[in-house]
Amino acid sequence: MIPESFINELLNRVDVVDIIDKRVPLKKAGANFVACCPFHQEKTPSFSVSPSKQFYHCFGCGAHGSAISFLIDHDGLNFIDSIQELAKVVGLKVPNQVDEKPEKKKENIILEDSLILAKKYYQAKLKDSPQAIQYLKSRGLTGEIAKEFSIGFAPEGWNNLNEVFKDYDNDALIKSGLISKNDKGKRYDRFRNRIMFPIYNAKGQLVGFGGRVIDENDTPKYYNSPETSLFQKSYELYGLLAARKAIREKGYVLVVEGYMDVVSLAQHGIRNVVATLGTATTSFHIQKLMRYTPEIIFCFDGDNAGKSAAWRAMKNSLTSVTDEVQLKFLFLSDQHDPDSYVRQHSKEKFEDLAKHAIPLSEYIIQYLTQNNNLNSQEERVKFLNEVGPILENIASSKLTFLFKKRISVLLDLTTDELDKVIKVKNKGNTKPPAQQLKRQTTSVIRRFVSLLILDPTLVKKSDQDIAWGDTLDEQLAQTCIAKLLTDEDHNTASIFHFLNNRFDNDFIDEIKSQVLNFDEKMSLNDELDGLRKKIKQKKYQTINKSKLDAIKHKSFNTLSPEEKEFLKAITKR
Repeated sequence: MIPESFINELLNRVDVVDIIDKRVPLKKAGANFVACCPFHQEKTPSFSVSPSKQFYHCFGCGAHGSAISFLIDHDGLNFIDSIQELAKVVGLKVPNQVDEKPEKKKENIILEDSLILAKKYYQAKLKDSPQAIQYLKSRGLTGEIAKEFSIGFAPEGWNNLNEVFKDYDNDALIKSGLISKNDKGKRYDRFRNRIMFPIYNAKGQLVGFGGRVIDENDTPKYYNSPETSLFQKSYELYGLLAARKAIREKGYVLVVEGYMDVVSLAQHGIRNVVATLGTATTSFHIQKLMRYTPEIIFCFDGDNAGKSAAWRAMKNSLTSVTDEVQLKFLFLSDQHDPDSYVRQHSKEKFEDLAKHAIPLSEYIIQYLTQNNNLNSQEERVKFLNEVGPILENIASSKLTFLFKKRISVLLDLTTDELDKVIKVKNKGNTKPPAQQLKRQTTSVIRRFVSLLILDPTLVKKSDQDIAWGDTLDEQLAQTCIAKLLTDEDHNTASIFHFLNNRFDNDFIDEIKSQVLNFDEKMSLNDELDGLRKKIKQKKYQTINKSKLDAIKHKSFNTLSPEEKEFLKAITKR
């Protein structure tokens, strides 16, 4: 774990304006900087970056966050990688990460260096192989696109990498997946007579290879590097590094089955495309893609294998389907894959097919009813048994609700009748109304905390007595004030990072929305003093009422001296 104190220091040292400006050119606009939002398409800039808050916010799509969240959402880095990237910028050393396991870091460097050498070798061998070049040309690929994707060729033969690595017996080559070893201990090249596709992660690191046969009689069609400390198939997507910009511009991503499809579509100008790495689509893939777009279209061959792959992708994606994301499915005819379809037809016709891809709910119904006409009670029961677990796993509350209505109509049932046979948890707001009312009646405290987050230097020691109750807003006030009084170095971004780890994300997003909409020129000191008075007045009123309720049924003679004094003071007022 990275200490929170380090993250706080990092967010205080880094300049979010510089970080974003290197990736999205910013223009000065008053106290802030603006640009067209990198997370959605727009012609008029609504993306604002605040140097004082060290925060960005898009008034169009709602994207917001610190330098850390920007690298996560824009560059596709995970949390640890974004921390390490920012630490490099400001010259800090990340504790308990690099130094925790130096042997693992050394091993990864050796693995990556080995892969880079192999890549250069495969690229050189492609130039020397007329057969491989002819194969790529037959697939409509040019030398330029092959160079862009660093495509190479692993020639026939068992020990060709001897030319690259002097120490062919080095175990690092086996760990990298370049070399295999049989039961007798004999070593040989893992990839032979295959077109080689280098695989990069979101940081641009070379982590593995995918090899495709050029002789269609060879098997398997695709052969990948084994999993290593650098390479985990369930997390990575081929082509994502190159596709990120196009995905954002187009507003959707196409997920295809093979490397060749990615490259071939890029050759025809369709660049918002990625492929899984020989595995079924996982929830990690979906979550990674959601950083770039809310619309994910799975494009599969129309054969049985493609249909099976689509169904697996659907089931693995359900838990990641929120109200903000759309999953769609595009099936080509039996004789086509994406590559062949575009070559035979056109880019425009393919993109038109994508526009008319089947939405998730419709696809599920089509799949479950393809061999079931629902004419008998038994067929309906079978359908309900199959669709029940799917409904249970969909994370989106709105989609679940609408999908249930669709199923009810299909089966000629009311939604109440459907609920009796399919038990689906309510995915809506489960917080009790009383708690929601408390939050509404403590808006003064909410605003007070928001202003302190906007300018942490204005906190006072006496503020720790401000919040006395147990509502969510008061818990927020207690936590925030205690943090500000304990640590001096804070900005808006670092405080939100601290609070995000302690409160519900939706609740903190509400606070962020308030902070981000405050006028930069407002007099915070004056308003804070006014709010302090209001909160204290409310506090004393509440305390006095509680005391009064406790003694109002007592006779005056039975009251304690303190209670009598309190009653006299109240009466005088």
